[in-house]
Amino acid sequence: MSSIAGMSTQVPLLAYAVALVALPIFSFLGFYFWATPNSLKDSRRRHLPPGPRGLPFLGNYLELSKPDTFRFHVQKWARQYGEIFYTRVGGSDYIWLSSPRLVKELMDKRSAIYSSRAPTPLAGDTASAGRRQLFMAYGPSYRTPIQDLESKQLMYDLLHDPDNFYDHNRRYSSSVVVTATYGHRIPNWDAEIVKNIYKVVNNLQSFASPGMWLVDTFPELRFLPQWMMGNWRSFGQKCFEHDSPIYLKLWRDLKQEVDEDRANPCFARDFYLSDPAKQGLDELQAAYQTGGLVEAGSETTSAYQNTFILMMLQNPAVARKAQGEIDRVVGSKRLPTWEDEKDLPYLRATIKELLRTRPPNKIGIQHSTTEDDWFRGLFHPKRHGCVPELVVSGFRTTRWCLLIHLLTLAVRSINHDPTHWEKPEEFMPEHYLNHPLTAAAYLNTADPNHRDHFSYGAGRRVCPGVHLAEKSLFLNIARVLWAFDLSKKVNEKGTVAEPEAGMMPGWMTIPLPFACDIRCRSEEKAKLIERTWTEVKKGLEPDGDIPAGYYRSR
Repeated sequence: MSSIAGMSTQVPLLAYAVALVALPIFSFLGFYFWATPNSLKDSRRRHLPPGPRGLPFLGNYLELSKPDTFRFHVQKWARQYGEIFYTRVGGSDYIWLSSPRLVKELMDKRSAIYSSRAPTPLAGDTASAGRRQLFMAYGPSYRTPIQDLESKQLMYDLLHDPDNFYDHNRRYSSSVVVTATYGHRIPNWDAEIVKNIYKVVNNLQSFASPGMWLVDTFPELRFLPQWMMGNWRSFGQKCFEHDSPIYLKLWRDLKQEVDEDRANPCFARDFYLSDPAKQGLDELQAAYQTGGLVEAGSETTSAYQNTFILMMLQNPAVARKAQGEIDRVVGSKRLPTWEDEKDLPYLRATIKELLRTRPPNKIGIQHSTTEDDWFRGLFHPKRHGCVPELVVSGFRTTRWCLLIHLLTLAVRSINHDPTHWEKPEEFMPEHYLNHPLTAAAYLNTADPNHRDHFSYGAGRRVCPGVHLAEKSLFLNIARVLWAFDLSKKVNEKGTVAEPEAGMMPGWMTIPLPFACDIRCRSEEKAKLIERTWTEVKKGLEPDGDIPAGYYRSR
């Protein structure tokens, strides 16, 4: 009897122990089933494109969460699975397009449903209050003479302070885009506004890389205590509290200038006069709408200009050949201008090759679908699931998706396709000697295989500043090669300092600072640069800003 009684007490204890072990397992499995896309919930998912097998719950997170090696995995899978393949990162679907033809078919011809952005609780909601265009879902929501002016200051700065070329390029690109956006230039790198802009860009780098924050990979996790995911909400709030006052001040200052009839022509002036409130945009949205142009155009152009210098150090024969062409066409009596572009095919090809080999985004350009779609018998799921409305710092924003579907333009895979390019891993301007048009002109070519490269994107969310970027790159690269010889630094002991070839952490293709020896090619050109900048400065305000009416007099 005693043994039977003992067994009767052991059974409940055993059941209790089993329950303790089983409960978290079944809870995890239930969460996994709810949070992760799978064919049991939707049988159409059996028709997803082929792709690499991933780990349970994480999918391909380990391969795709590191921006610096991300592109190499994508290239390998493009070779293995073809022009369309599928990966999963946590609760996010990624369908990759690695051929010009598919980009044309889906991102261009079906752009009505392939032009949105996926939800990002940290990057899009908390850090941006739902107002940053980069992360906004698709929907309704100057070219100026400033490039020539800023380029002339850049030549002067390089002549007198060549060791700080990296920051001179950053000042140039920031000043061009700030002037185009707000009508005010940045005369020096120490200006407070340019420091603030690059702090914003650094914040963007820190929270916008796919896989960097688990909550943006699994938006469902926003409901759990934030300390379990690295205090993401506090971090995003801190970024928002830093970024939003900068953009609000720029917007409010611009509105005051317009109201007092002293604003220079610029995008923000025209935007304000169009009355954003009638379009349903509040003040914060208007501030981010204009500020987003600045963050998009400041670092990208300077990164390309610094990358150009790096590439010329690594490919000195290309620099010499481009200089020879410029010397024949331009001579030594004047600076190159945009009008020379049509007569400099090798230089044009060099710039296109720069864009092909170093696209601005390490990861690829991501679009999100707004409807289910089928293509060649393959299923492309739309985003689905709902979350409550959020309130961020008093500004209300709505985010809707739990499971994310991303259609990703695999820029590097397309730009390095060995079936299209001879020796795609080499820097060869000869790839583009038969491409006489600008990149902007090739965006709408009927045959996608005739596009020069895909670094400016595709579809309705193609880079809106492509014209501005192309002119900036041409003017500065042409003038730098016209005026200066670029070579690797040599120390006092005669040792050559190999330039740092790596990139900054994050999703943008920004070269790490490196050393370069920049020397003017002749005394004649040095004097011309001096005279040119002296003449330009006469038309500026004492603080280096553009006087009111500057554009009207031109």
